[in-house]
Amino acid sequence: MVSATQLITTRHAIVGSLSIFVALGCRGPEAKPASDEASPNLEIVQLDSGIFAAIRKEPLSLAVNSNSLIIVRDADVVVVDAQFTRAATRETIAAIRRLTDKPVSYVINTHWHDDHVAGNQVYQDSFPSVRFVMQENTASDLATLGVNNRKDQLAGAPPAADRLERLLAMNLGIDSTKATPMEREAIESAIRIVRQYVSEARAFRPITATDTVGLRMTLGDGAERIDLLWFGLGNTGGDLVVHLPSPGIVATGDLVVAPIPFAFNSHPASWVRVLDSLTALKPRIVVPGHGPLMQDLQHVRSVRDWLDRINREVSVAVARHDSLGAVLKTVTLDDVRRSATGNGKWMNFLWRQFFVGPAVQAAFDEKASGR
Repeated sequence: MVSATQLITTRHAIVGSLSIFVALGCRGPEAKPASDEASPNLEIVQLDSGIFAAIRKEPLSLAVNSNSLIIVRDADVVVVDAQFTRAATRETIAAIRRLTDKPVSYVINTHWHDDHVAGNQVYQDSFPSVRFVMQENTASDLATLGVNNRKDQLAGAPPAADRLERLLAMNLGIDSTKATPMEREAIESAIRIVRQYVSEARAFRPITATDTVGLRMTLGDGAERIDLLWFGLGNTGGDLVVHLPSPGIVATGDLVVAPIPFAFNSHPASWVRVLDSLTALKPRIVVPGHGPLMQDLQHVRSVRDWLDRINREVSVAVARHDSLGAVLKTVTLDDVRRSATGNGKWMNFLWRQFFVGPAVQAAFDEKASGR
């Protein structure tokens, strides 16, 4: 059985939302055209007139592609987020072309994680005049955190994927116990995605922001108005909330992920306040960074309350001078875990290793340093 530390190391080696490879290959147009056939891994849902959600259907796992929001305006198209692999981003562009022949003028990246930005170059190749919009911190993080994480990912992902394949061949899951059907499906999906990502690395090139946002930027007006809002540190330092006030739609990036949030390297104390600001917008539809569409704020409020509780419990533990190891053992939210995970093995793993553990560690670091 592997330790929790080893499991988290595996997560860092594979997951696109935490890593961004350095540019390794030559610049050039995408060799593979977008397919005219709809992908079984992508569902296009119309939310309002000219507004569509591109929802990824792969299971929540160690490597994931992000959802996108597609806004078809009178003269152009605005897209929120690219995907982890260029192959998946080509699927999104193929879907856009089935909807309209208008060009994509803007790609808004909600944050720096690679599963939301690595496909940017496909948009640049397909729509040469496209502009890339990011929050100021995201633009900076891509050039620092992003580059380093991409290097680590390229080195660590292949051996991690090899190990997972060996475990599955023995009908074992990530913790070396018998794999459940859900766990097998999720790991197999992650292996496929990360193998594709690694195969694309040679021709990868980073895309920098053409426009940056401080606190707010507005694109268009009237019924076409799009507000780009930064409410503070949350899942990352530069999470943009994309708000369409007229139809009441928000795209959140990884501020909201369902059914289990991602909390690696997050800012739990201010994340609570960011979710309060998001809730105050009173959207009728939420497009999360990963997971199904939401037509109410129940899950957003749950994530907010989970984070608030972690902050409060960690504060008490730090005041007692408990060590990080002790805090990780005592702050578990196990009494609410079942409501989020259904008590399945794979979902319990995500709860502990992707959300509670990282959020507790981040909260501990904040409290211990006096932030």
